[in-house]
Amino acid sequence: MPLLPALLGAATLPVRLAAAATQTTLQLGHLASPDGPLRRPGGYADLLLRVIGEQGYAEQLTRLLADEDGPMRLAGALADLVAADRPLGRLLQRDGVLDRLLAEDGPLVRLLADGGALERLLADGGPLDRLAAHEGVLDRLVAAGGALDRLTAEGGVLDRVLAPGGLADRVLTEDGFVEKLVAEGGTLDQLVALGETLETIQPRLQELALLIPSLADSADALGRAVGPIGDLAGRLPLSRRRALGAGPA
Repeated sequence: MPLLPALLGAATLPVRLAAAATQTTLQLGHLASPDGPLRRPGGYADLLLRVIGEQGYAEQLTRLLADEDGPMRLAGALADLVAADRPLGRLLQRDGVLDRLLAEDGPLVRLLADGGALERLLADGGPLDRLAAHEGVLDRLVAAGGALDRLTAEGGVLDRVLAPGGLADRVLTEDGFVEKLVAEGGTLDQLVALGETLETIQPRLQELALLIPSLADSADALGRAVGPIGDLAGRLPLSRRRALGAGPA
Protein backbone atom coordinates (compact mmCIF):
# COMPACT_ATOMS: atom_id res chain seq x y z
CA MET A 1 0.00 0.00 0.00
CA PRO A 2 1.32 3.57 -0.71
CA LEU A 3 0.56 4.59 2.86
CA LEU A 4 3.17 2.27 4.37
CA PRO A 5 6.21 3.69 2.47
CA ALA A 6 5.07 7.20 3.41
CA LEU A 7 4.86 6.29 7.08
CA LEU A 8 8.29 4.63 6.96
CA GLY A 9 9.79 7.71 5.28
CA ALA A 10 8.31 10.00 7.90
CA ALA A 11 9.55 7.76 10.69
CA THR A 12 13.13 7.63 9.35
CA LEU A 13 13.34 11.33 8.40
CA PRO A 14 14.94 12.43 11.71
CA VAL A 15 17.53 9.71 11.38
CA ARG A 16 18.38 10.68 7.83
CA LEU A 17 18.61 14.37 8.75
CA ALA A 18 20.91 13.55 11.65
CA ALA A 19 23.11 11.42 9.39
CA ALA A 20 23.34 14.19 6.79
CA ALA A 21 24.18 16.79 9.43
CA THR A 22 26.83 14.53 10.91
CA GLN A 23 28.39 13.93 7.49
CA THR A 24 28.38 17.68 6.76
CA THR A 25 30.03 18.41 10.11
CA LEU A 26 32.70 15.81 9.44
CA GLN A 27 33.38 17.27 5.97
CA LEU A 28 33.63 20.79 7.40
CA GLY A 29 35.95 19.53 10.10
CA HIS A 30 38.13 17.89 7.46
CA LEU A 31 38.18 21.10 5.41
CA ALA A 32 39.15 23.19 8.47
CA SER A 33 41.70 20.75 9.86
CA PRO A 34 45.41 21.68 9.64
CA ASP A 35 45.96 19.04 6.97
CA GLY A 36 42.69 19.72 5.12
CA PRO A 37 42.32 21.38 1.70
CA LEU A 38 41.81 24.84 3.25
CA ARG A 39 44.54 25.12 5.89
CA ARG A 40 47.28 22.79 4.71
CA PRO A 41 50.43 24.43 3.25
CA GLY A 42 49.65 25.39 -0.36
CA GLY A 43 45.92 24.91 0.24
CA TYR A 44 43.05 27.13 -0.82
CA ALA A 45 43.64 29.60 2.03
CA ASP A 46 47.28 30.03 1.05
CA LEU A 47 46.34 30.52 -2.59
CA LEU A 48 43.74 33.14 -1.65
CA LEU A 49 46.26 35.00 0.52
CA ARG A 50 48.76 35.00 -2.33
CA VAL A 51 46.19 36.84 -4.45
CA ILE A 52 44.65 39.33 -1.99
CA GLY A 53 47.09 39.32 0.94
CA GLU A 54 49.87 41.78 1.73
CA GLN A 55 52.40 41.86 -1.14
CA GLY A 56 50.00 39.59 -3.01
CA TYR A 57 49.41 39.46 -6.73
CA ALA A 58 46.62 42.07 -6.60
CA GLU A 59 48.78 44.56 -4.67
CA GLN A 60 51.76 44.02 -6.97
CA LEU A 61 49.56 44.51 -10.04
CA THR A 62 48.13 47.74 -8.61
CA ARG A 63 51.62 49.02 -7.85
CA LEU A 64 52.85 48.19 -11.34
CA LEU A 65 49.90 49.93 -12.98
CA ALA A 66 50.45 53.03 -10.84
CA ASP A 67 54.19 53.20 -11.65
CA GLU A 68 54.87 55.89 -14.29
CA ASP A 69 57.91 53.99 -15.49
CA GLY A 70 56.17 50.62 -15.39
CA PRO A 71 54.23 48.59 -17.94
CA MET A 72 51.75 51.41 -18.65
CA ARG A 73 54.58 53.56 -19.96
CA LEU A 74 55.75 50.63 -22.05
CA ALA A 75 52.20 50.11 -23.33
CA GLY A 76 51.95 53.82 -24.19
CA ALA A 77 55.26 53.73 -26.03
CA LEU A 78 54.14 50.63 -27.90
CA ALA A 79 50.82 52.24 -28.82
CA ASP A 80 52.67 55.31 -30.08
CA LEU A 81 55.05 53.11 -32.05
CA VAL A 82 52.23 51.32 -33.90
CA ALA A 83 50.14 54.47 -34.46
CA ALA A 84 48.67 54.82 -37.95
CA ASP A 85 51.01 57.70 -38.86
CA ARG A 86 54.20 55.92 -37.77
CA PRO A 87 56.27 53.63 -40.04
CA LEU A 88 55.54 50.50 -37.99
CA GLY A 89 51.84 51.38 -37.87
CA ARG A 90 51.70 51.79 -41.65
CA LEU A 91 53.56 48.49 -41.96
CA LEU A 92 51.01 46.67 -39.77
CA GLN A 93 47.80 48.35 -40.93
CA ARG A 94 45.18 46.43 -42.91
CA ASP A 95 46.19 46.10 -46.58
CA GLY A 96 49.57 47.59 -45.63
CA VAL A 97 53.03 46.41 -46.59
CA LEU A 98 52.97 43.38 -44.28
CA ASP A 99 49.52 42.29 -45.49
CA ARG A 100 50.62 42.54 -49.12
CA LEU A 101 53.88 40.75 -48.33
CA LEU A 102 52.06 37.82 -46.66
CA ALA A 103 49.09 37.68 -49.06
CA GLU A 104 48.31 34.37 -50.78
CA ASP A 105 49.77 35.66 -54.05
CA GLY A 106 52.28 37.98 -52.36
CA PRO A 107 56.06 38.11 -52.79
CA LEU A 108 56.84 35.94 -49.75
CA VAL A 109 54.53 33.12 -50.89
CA ARG A 110 55.99 33.24 -54.40
CA LEU A 111 59.50 33.29 -52.94
CA LEU A 112 58.86 30.19 -50.79
CA ALA A 113 56.68 28.29 -53.29
CA ASP A 114 57.78 24.99 -54.83
CA GLY A 115 60.10 25.86 -57.68
CA GLY A 116 60.22 29.46 -56.44
CA ALA A 117 63.18 31.80 -56.30
CA LEU A 118 64.45 30.54 -52.92
CA GLU A 119 64.28 26.90 -53.98
CA ARG A 120 66.12 27.68 -57.22
CA LEU A 121 68.69 29.70 -55.27
CA LEU A 122 69.39 26.80 -52.87
CA ALA A 123 69.11 23.97 -55.42
CA ASP A 124 72.07 21.74 -56.26
CA GLY A 125 74.05 23.55 -58.91
CA GLY A 126 72.09 26.73 -58.22
CA PRO A 127 73.54 30.24 -57.82
CA LEU A 128 74.40 29.80 -54.13
CA ASP A 129 75.96 26.40 -54.80
CA ARG A 130 78.08 27.85 -57.59
CA LEU A 131 79.00 30.86 -55.45
CA ALA A 132 80.22 28.70 -52.55
CA ALA A 133 81.68 25.88 -54.67
CA HIS A 134 85.33 24.87 -54.38
CA GLU A 135 87.37 27.38 -56.39
CA GLY A 136 84.13 29.24 -57.11
CA VAL A 137 83.53 32.97 -57.03
CA LEU A 138 83.71 33.24 -53.23
CA ASP A 139 86.88 31.14 -53.06
CA ARG A 140 88.56 33.30 -55.69
CA LEU A 141 87.40 36.48 -53.98
CA VAL A 142 88.91 35.62 -50.56
CA ALA A 143 91.90 33.60 -51.80
CA ALA A 144 95.41 34.76 -50.95
CA GLY A 145 96.32 37.37 -53.54
CA GLY A 146 92.71 37.47 -54.72
CA ALA A 147 90.52 40.45 -55.44
CA LEU A 148 89.75 41.18 -51.77
CA ASP A 149 93.43 40.94 -50.84
CA ARG A 150 94.40 43.31 -53.64
CA LEU A 151 91.62 45.70 -52.67
CA THR A 152 92.63 45.88 -48.99
CA ALA A 153 96.40 45.42 -49.36
CA GLU A 154 98.79 48.14 -48.24
CA GLY A 155 99.07 50.56 -51.14
CA GLY A 156 96.07 48.89 -52.81
CA VAL A 157 92.97 50.47 -54.28
CA LEU A 158 91.24 51.11 -50.94
CA ASP A 159 94.44 52.52 -49.45
CA ARG A 160 94.88 54.92 -52.37
CA VAL A 161 91.23 56.00 -52.27
CA LEU A 162 91.39 56.80 -48.52
CA ALA A 163 94.94 58.21 -48.49
CA PRO A 164 95.45 61.93 -47.68
CA GLY A 165 94.92 63.79 -50.94
CA GLY A 166 93.39 60.66 -52.48
CA LEU A 167 90.13 60.28 -54.32
CA ALA A 168 87.96 60.44 -51.19
CA ASP A 169 89.72 63.62 -50.04
CA ARG A 170 89.37 65.25 -53.45
CA VAL A 171 85.71 64.31 -53.69
CA LEU A 172 84.80 65.45 -50.17
CA THR A 173 87.18 68.39 -49.78
CA GLU A 174 86.06 72.01 -49.76
CA ASP A 175 85.23 73.05 -53.34
CA GLY A 176 85.50 69.38 -54.26
CA PHE A 177 83.23 67.35 -56.51
CA VAL A 178 80.45 66.77 -53.97
CA GLU A 179 80.35 70.40 -52.85
CA LYS A 180 80.23 71.61 -56.45
CA LEU A 181 77.53 69.06 -57.16
CA VAL A 182 75.20 70.21 -54.38
CA ALA A 183 76.20 73.89 -54.16
CA GLU A 184 73.70 76.62 -55.00
CA GLY A 185 73.87 77.04 -58.75
CA GLY A 186 75.99 73.89 -58.99
CA THR A 187 75.67 70.85 -61.19
CA LEU A 188 72.43 69.58 -59.63
CA ASP A 189 70.81 73.02 -59.83
CA GLN A 190 71.89 73.30 -63.47
CA LEU A 191 70.42 69.88 -64.23
CA VAL A 192 67.15 70.90 -62.59
CA ALA A 193 67.11 74.12 -64.61
CA LEU A 194 67.88 72.15 -67.76
CA GLY A 195 64.95 69.87 -66.98
CA GLU A 196 62.65 72.89 -66.63
CA THR A 197 63.96 74.26 -69.96
CA LEU A 198 63.34 70.92 -71.65
CA GLU A 199 59.82 70.89 -70.22
CA THR A 200 59.12 74.29 -71.83
CA ILE A 201 60.63 73.14 -75.14
CA GLN A 202 58.75 69.84 -75.22
CA PRO A 203 55.37 71.29 -76.34
CA ARG A 204 57.08 73.16 -79.20
CA LEU A 205 58.90 70.02 -80.26
CA GLN A 206 55.58 68.18 -80.27
CA GLU A 207 54.04 70.91 -82.45
CA LEU A 208 57.04 70.71 -84.79
CA ALA A 209 56.69 66.92 -84.97
CA LEU A 210 53.06 67.39 -86.00
CA LEU A 211 54.07 69.94 -88.69
CA ILE A 212 56.81 67.81 -90.26
CA PRO A 213 54.42 65.34 -91.99
CA SER A 214 52.43 68.24 -93.51
CA LEU A 215 55.68 69.89 -94.67
CA ALA A 216 56.71 66.63 -96.31
CA ASP A 217 53.33 66.44 -98.06
CA SER A 218 53.73 70.05 -99.28
CA ALA A 219 57.23 69.30 -100.59
CA ASP A 220 55.92 66.25 -102.43
CA ALA A 221 53.10 68.31 -103.98
CA LEU A 222 55.58 71.04 -105.03
CA GLY A 223 57.86 68.40 -106.56
CA ARG A 224 54.95 66.95 -108.52
CA ALA A 225 54.04 70.45 -109.77
CA VAL A 226 57.61 71.44 -110.75
CA GLY A 227 58.28 68.16 -112.57
CA PRO A 228 55.94 68.83 -115.57
CA ILE A 229 57.23 72.42 -115.87
CA GLY A 230 60.79 71.14 -116.10
CA ASP A 231 59.76 68.62 -118.74
CA LEU A 232 58.03 71.37 -120.72
CA ALA A 233 61.11 73.60 -120.56
CA GLY A 234 63.21 70.73 -121.84
CA ARG A 235 61.05 70.42 -124.95
CA LEU A 236 61.45 74.11 -125.97
CA PRO A 237 64.06 74.93 -128.70
CA LEU A 238 67.34 76.30 -127.41
CA SER A 239 66.88 79.73 -129.01
CA ARG A 240 63.42 80.06 -127.48
CA ARG A 241 64.75 79.16 -124.05
CA ARG A 242 67.47 81.83 -124.39
CA ALA A 243 64.88 84.41 -125.38
CA LEU A 244 62.71 83.51 -122.41
CA GLY A 245 65.73 83.67 -120.16
CA ALA A 246 66.81 87.13 -121.51
CA GLY A 247 63.31 88.62 -121.09
CA PRO A 248 61.99 91.69 -122.92
CA ALA A 249 64.61 94.23 -124.04
